[in-house]
Amino acid sequence: MFRVNNFDKLLDKATSNLRLEPDWPTILQICDLIRQNDCSPKYAVAAVKKKLYSQNPHQAMFALLTLESIVKNCGK
Repeated sequence: MFRVNNFDKLLDKATSNLRLEPDWPTILQICDLIRQNDCSPKYAVAAVKKKLYSQNPHQAMFALLTLESIVKNCGK
């Protein structure tokens, strides 16, 4: 439960609509959590998917960048 909560906090930070540019260290921390099985890939994709449907275009763009990084860094 704690690790999922940590994932949610990192995802909120990485997709914050207050950001002007991507937060790559946070996005890579998200990838590390998934690779280390601290967060299930299914949960991670569902959480990012919710962010993709944001009305704020910046948040949706950062969610898309996060998803792209997950696919590139966590795939086998």
